[in-house]
Order: sequence, then structure tokens, then C-alpha cells
Amino acid sequence: MARRAAWLASFALLCSLLSGCFASPPQIIALDPPRGSLGVQADAPVEVQFDRAVVAASLIGRFSMSPQLPGCELANAFGPRSTGSCHIKWIDGDTAFVLEHTGAIFAPLTPYKFTVLGGFSDPSGAVNSVDHRWDLTTGSAPVVRGISPSDGARGVPIDSVITIAFSGGMATAATAGAVQLDPAVRGTRVVRSTLDASRFVVYPGRLLLPDTQYLVSIATTATDQHRQTLALPVVSTFRTGNLGTGGHGVVLAERIGEAPTSVLLTSLGAPEPGTPIAAAVAVEAPRCGDPAGCGAAALGAPLTTYRAAVLSPRGKWIAIVEDDSTVSGAPPSLVVLDVARRTVRTEVPGANLPSWSADGSTLAYAHGDAVALFDADTGTTRTLPAGDPLLSPAVWDQRGELLALDVGVDVGHSHVELADAVVGARYAIPGVAGSSTTPAISPDGSQLALLRQGGTRTGTWLIGIGPSSAPPRQLDESLSPVGYSSSGTLVAVSSGGSSAQLVQVSVESAGQVPIAHQPAVLSSVSVSPSVRRLAFLAPNSAGTLEAFAENADGTDPLALTALGPEGLEAAVVTLSG
Repeated sequence: MARRAAWLASFALLCSLLSGCFASPPQIIALDPPRGSLGVQADAPVEVQFDRAVVAASLIGRFSMSPQLPGCELANAFGPRSTGSCHIKWIDGDTAFVLEHTGAIFAPLTPYKFTVLGGFSDPSGAVNSVDHRWDLTTGSAPVVRGISPSDGARGVPIDSVITIAFSGGMATAATAGAVQLDPAVRGTRVVRSTLDASRFVVYPGRLLLPDTQYLVSIATTATDQHRQTLALPVVSTFRTGNLGTGGHGVVLAERIGEAPTSVLLTSLGAPEPGTPIAAAVAVEAPRCGDPAGCGAAALGAPLTTYRAAVLSPRGKWIAIVEDDSTVSGAPPSLVVLDVARRTVRTEVPGANLPSWSADGSTLAYAHGDAVALFDADTGTTRTLPAGDPLLSPAVWDQRGELLALDVGVDVGHSHVELADAVVGARYAIPGVAGSSTTPAISPDGSQLALLRQGGTRTGTWLIGIGPSSAPPRQLDESLSPVGYSSSGTLVAVSSGGSSAQLVQVSVESAGQVPIAHQPAVLSSVSVSPSVRRLAFLAPNSAGTLEAFAENADGTDPLALTALGPEGLEAAVVTLSG
């Protein structure tokens, strides 16, 4: 017994001297992605976790994969300063390592087999002599699920954008660079939705050409968010028609320090959730390219600038008031263009203050002291009876028959008259004398609102017009009308409180409700012909004026432009629908 006890004691001492004699070997306890995983992303890191710290050098040459990743040498990847397309990173006190391979991604729909050969050890010398093997399978490459307009579509509006849906989230820069529009359109940009990374929108920078076939191509250089390239290139074609019939925002844009030089047409809603509203240049002023200058315009200066631009409600015509920058003091000129074909329908030197009838057929404008009516369909012009000249664009009723004219010698001596476009009559408003301005006609054509100035007459007054006319009555002395949002509700600026604000006013009770979202620049507010929306200007975070629209009650404000990054700002905004 004594000899046996002595032997056991000697063996125990020997084991204490020989590290790891009976110690358990280090074990692999977790894999990520797990063994047998399917649909693994192309750049997914591969992590191997042990139950304790291991000797990092003991793994060199023992970790492998098949098939190998191009450019990825796993033996070199364990180096402390590996600069290859893949590298091994040890974490958690050398209890795990991660294969990172963003420079050498997995191939799509491919099974990969991984091996950790036996022979690795922990710091105490315990060795795991068992070979460990597992596999995983990668996911598919991204594909295009759909394009709108669809392949072969015809009659596509020239103010359209192109939407592209992919099978999964895509990388912004690589995918945007892979999308091409042919014929190319200057200023085109490709934007990814902020809410859905699989959705992209192509915004042409200019209106598309009418009756033209466009080709949209998406190259395989487009990649998903895991660097996997598009499975196949995609090509889709469509043919354009005319301008879309929906409502538009019309924006005059200017460079800082210049008069407006661009006319933009915007949509009134985003094409995709999380994407901006489309805004395309319809007309842009040419610039002087002569080093000696172009008359009064220096090199690089615009040859023309724009005072006003109004789009007909049906979107066929646009009336623009131009100033010739090459001749100092030159009078303005009114140009009516076919929007789609960009051809001149008429040009009237010396004309100004255009406004379209509700059906988009007739344009009223000031020509000297006269008020002219241009029929865009027939190309003929009539003139209303002589009277004081217009001071602001004429206001039409919804039938396109009655006009309210803000006329006078100057702004301080103005008054409102009515005109009948059908019979060509022009007459004073019964019961209203003295100075008045800013007329608005209710949608049902039964009421006229205007601002009277001076003494007890100051404020907004309502006058019945048409068959059921009612005598003038004061609505509120603190109000200045902007337009009607319905036949029973007037939108007006109220100066009755500590600061001016936009309100909706009941024409029956004179009760006022502040607009939910107050426009920043009240002087820029206008009401759309459909009386459903307001348009206005407001500064962005950098203080640059942008164009906005919102519902007539002030809900759902929308940014129509994002001009600041382009070095532009909005000068005027109106709505056509």
C-alpha cells in the first residue's frame, strides 16, 4: 500500500509539471452563421467561438474554406496587419475569431464548406486534435422586380419619373451609378427611398421630349447592401406623350443675386414613400457666352429673366413673362408655349400679368392699359373695354366667364372691377366705391371677397355677384383675403392678433380658425384653382427659400423643391390644379 501511494503521489506531481496531462481540450462552442445556414449574405462575416482563449498562432494553416474566395488567402489573413481582401480578427480575449471578407464576397447560391483542423491549443497547452467541418449556402443575387413606366409603355407623361423596385435593399451609390436614361437628360438624379432600400426613383432634370422613345438600363454594377452585384442587366423602354393632366407646382427659381432664370414644374405628391417630389426644369434662360458681353448682359449673365410663369389647368400651355437682359430698360414680353413641344403659340411684346381661365383655354393679361383675352386653342385675341390698367393678374371664376380685375393708376389708388369674358363687358361693382384690392371669387361664383381700404370701410368685404347677388357687407376689418378654400370658407391673412397669421374664415359667421401649419412667408401664399391646396415659400435650414404646398387647412405640408444644394432658391410659386 505504501508503494502504491507513493506512485500515485509521484504521478500527480508529474501531471502538475506536464501541463495538460488530463486537462480537457479547447472546444468550438458556436458558429455564426450557424452550421447549415441558407441564404447567407455575400459579405456576411464568419465567426468561430471557443469555450476559452486559444493560441491564435495555433490556428494558422488549420482554418480553410472551399471554394476559396478570389484574392483571399486565409493563411495570410491571420497576420496582425493583413491588408488583403479578407482578414481574421480575434475578439473577446482570443476566445473567438471572425473572418471578414468585404473585399472578397461569397458567390450567390453557392455552398461553402469550412474546416478547422485539429491541432490548435489553449495557452495551457491543451490541444484539440479533432477536425471540425461545417457548411453554409449563400443567398441569391439581387434582381429587378419591376420598372414603371413598364416596358413598352406609350403616352407616358413628359413630367414622369421612373421607379425601380429591386428584390432587396440596394447600395445607394453603386446602384445609382448603374442606372442610365437614354437619351440622356441633363440634371437627372437617382434617389433611393429613405423608407425602403429596395426602391429607387429616377428624376429627369428636365421635362422629357414628347413622342420620344426612352431607354432605361440598369447595369450589373448595381450592388445590394451586401456588395452582391445584380444578377442580370435590365433594359426597359417607353414612349412619351404630353404633360401629365394632374396638378403641378410652378416655381420661378433664381440664383442668389439674380432675377429668376428657371421655370420648374413640380408634382404635388411624392412618387414613392420616402422620396422627394419631382421637380423638372421646363424653361431655362440662356446665358451669354461671348467674352465681350451680349449687349447689357456680361459674359455668363442670363440673356433673359422671368417675371411670371403660369401653367394652364390642363397642362397644355404655359405663359411666361420675360425680360430681355441684353437691352437696358426693355419692356417685358409675354410668351405662350406649348409645354410638351416647346413651340411658341404667341408672343406679345409689352404684355404682363397673365392668368388662365379654369378650363385652360383663355389667357387674360395686361397689355399697356388694355386687358386682353387670348384664346390659346384658336390663337385669337380680344380686348375688354377700355379702363384703368391691371395692377395684378385677373381672377377668374370657375366657369371661365367672370373676371375680377384689380386696376388703378398705382397700388395706392386701386379698385376692383368685374368683367364678363363672354360678352366682353367691364363694369364697376354695385355698392362698392373707393379704394379696394386683392379680389377673390368663391368656387360657386356667387360671392366676391376683396380688401377695402380707408376709414370704416377697411377690411375684407363680401359682395354677392351673379343672379342671387347680395349687398356688400364687411366680414372683418383685420382680414386681407387670399382666396376661397370652399364656397363657404375664405382663406385670409389676419392681423388682429400679436402677429399676422393665415386663417380660414366662415363667410357666414365670420368665425376664424388658424391654419394648422402656418406658412413662413405670408405674402407668398396663393390658393390653387381647385381650392384644395395652398402654395407658399419658406426658408430651409440654411435660410434658402424653397417652394411648399399644403392642404387648404394647413395639413400635410410638402416640400416642392430642394434647390439649396444647387445654389438656387425659389422666388415665386403657384399651383395649376
